[in-house]
Amino acid sequence: MLAGRIGAAISTAGLLLIALIFPGLSRKAEPQEASTPFPAGERLAYSIAWPSGLSVGEAIFRTRADPSSWEFELLLEASLPIIAINDFYRSSTDNSLCSVEFEKRSMHGQKQVHELLQFKAAQLERHNVTPQGFNSTSTVAIGDCNRDALGFLYYLRENLAKGRIPDIQQIFFGATYQLQLAYKDTRWLMSRGSWQQADEIEFVVTGPASKHQFTIHFGRDEARTPLLFQMEFEPGPFSMKLIE
Repeated sequence: MLAGRIGAAISTAGLLLIALIFPGLSRKAEPQEASTPFPAGERLAYSIAWPSGLSVGEAIFRTRADPSSWEFELLLEASLPIIAINDFYRSSTDNSLCSVEFEKRSMHGQKQVHELLQFKAAQLERHNVTPQGFNSTSTVAIGDCNRDALGFLYYLRENLAKGRIPDIQQIFFGATYQLQLAYKDTRWLMSRGSWQQADEIEFVVTGPASKHQFTIHFGRDEARTPLLFQMEFEPGPFSMKLIE
């Protein structure tokens, strides 16, 4: 039971981050460089650590851009007692970081999920995907600019670079969640061999039948790079720490 909760929480944090971003991709759109703190072609790798400090996996965030859109990806792999996690997430947005499409491929042990969210005019289409195509489809009314969980992470970095924290947000990660953010502290962290100052932001994510709470430490660099993700469990803190 605990392993299953940890697996779901790591996926949520990794996504919102759950902070971060992608190999061998060249920047094509110069205008985006002035409006976003993070570059296209950014790749950030994190070590997923058990409370004892033992590394149990890795998360890799990547990004790319063209003149009219952004694409973000997260690959997360971890081997926990009883359960193995292998997740892939992809977010496509416009230049305002409003979501266009979000894909979620999740494998937790024997449980596999493949979902596709398509953000259209005033309507969100949710698709369950099988090898044969769409298994089922549902729709939800939405506003003009909506954000999936992964795309929101970059939107938050953009806001932090401008010295602000967004108000309560509605985000999409398969289901619809309410996200509340709060500044907690500023501290020095050892990251990639040097001490760096970081702002600790608390995330409270409330869904239809769940509630998660975790923190992300964002560096004070121009890109507001996420340096550390932390979640609390009964054995102690579970973390994702930037390693490269």
